[in-house]
Amino acid sequence: MSTPKYNALVSKVRDWANRDSSILSDSLVSDFLNYSADFCYRELRIPPLENTYQYPAATTDGDTEIQIPPDLAEIILFRVKDSAGNYTVFDNKLDIRSFSDQYTSMGAGSFTRKGGKLHFYPASAIGDVYEMHYYRRLFALDAVYVVNQVNIDAGNTTAASSGDTGAFEFPVTSGTYYTGKEVYNWLRDDNERLLLWGALQYAHEYLGSEEQANKYMQKQLMGIEELNREEKRRRVSGASNSVTYEVSELL
Repeated sequence: MSTPKYNALVSKVRDWANRDSSILSDSLVSDFLNYSADFCYRELRIPPLENTYQYPAATTDGDTEIQIPPDLAEIILFRVKDSAGNYTVFDNKLDIRSFSDQYTSMGAGSFTRKGGKLHFYPASAIGDVYEMHYYRRLFALDAVYVVNQVNIDAGNTTAASSGDTGAFEFPVTSGTYYTGKEVYNWLRDDNERLLLWGALQYAHEYLGSEEQANKYMQKQLMGIEELNREEKRRRVSGASNSVTYEVSELL
């Protein structure tokens, strides 16, 4: 598949580590970049990683759990709006053992996480609309758009030949081959340095150079702290913004 930005990043990790592909294979560098991205998602708390998901209105009474978005890293706000337009914020987080204990006294707005689901109290009523605002993980660093008519019309694919890497025939048996373009990734495209520093930390750990690994770890930590600090200043100054990306249906 065509992933020029990602491939360039892989090459840059090797160049900065002063090693070739015989030492740092594509597979290894890919792992290092993914480890670096995972660390960023755990530590960064800034608008580009915020997302809001509104669930369809409840159609049954008594539901006590809801599916968590697959890209969730950390919940910022979970709330419900009843049919009269009144909001209840779930702000009493419990561990799963306490939440499941019949002797636990739970007030309205209690919740806990278990696997891929969020359990909450009180139970749903018909017409309730749940909303989750959260920090999320982005698409894979080398994600590309699926070849379908929607993406072709939107310009998210490129015409290709049948022998091209990652080429898909669409419609099937038509002979209108395409490859999906790279999906925009805020970390890779706008803050490459964070990914690069983290990947170099893991690369040097692999190579046995602890001093170099520590140097790049500190650089990544400082970069993350700088971005988080800017966001804190923005919030203190009273600024506000909402960031919601709607591209999942195109992948």
